Amino acid sequence: MADPRTDLELLRSFLQGNQTSFAELMARHEDRIFALAYRMTGDRADALDATQDTFIAAFRQAANFRSDSAFGTWLYRIGINACHDLLRKRKRWALDEGDPEERPETATAGFDERVAARLDVTRALAQLADEYREAVVMHDIGGIPYEEIARLTDARIGTVKSRISRGRRRLAELLEHRAPSGESKGTV
Repeated sequence: MADPRTDLELLRSFLQGNQTSFAELMARHEDRIFALAYRMTGDRADALDATQDTFIAAFRQAANFRSDSAFGTWLYRIGINACHDLLRKRKRWALDEGDPEERPETATAGFDERVAARLDVTRALAQLADEYREAVVMHDIGGIPYEEIARLTDARIGTVKSRISRGRRRLAELLEHRAPSGESKGTV
């Protein structure tokens, strides 16, 4: 049975020394953070790493939570930062090793259409510029309102709306150029 306490009550309990309260917070938010990380990184292993990094950072920074936003929103921001850090490292490693920046495409043969569509969306999201991907993922997947995204990213609300609009448009273009099997129809 899930703990009936709010996130803030669990956080306060954790800060008073109750380790199981943090475990409950992790259990509550783990799926959402993993979904964010998977959509940001496009890779299951990277998403698992980013999810772990998110909770380690939250554990260490718990005392810094100011209640300016919901705990879940604060954790989401930490998750986005963990994804950005991981993506920067991945690009650095790829450049150092001379490997191409993109990972080989996963074969979708044998997957049902929904799984193939998710893979296509994940790949297309990975091709968006960071600021567009971040805004689209936060709003469309995370359900975070424009005002909160603006505050979290230190951007004006008009900028956030513009990034979401442009990100969605670019995402649609990328998905439009993909064949049903996930192969590109043309140059993107």
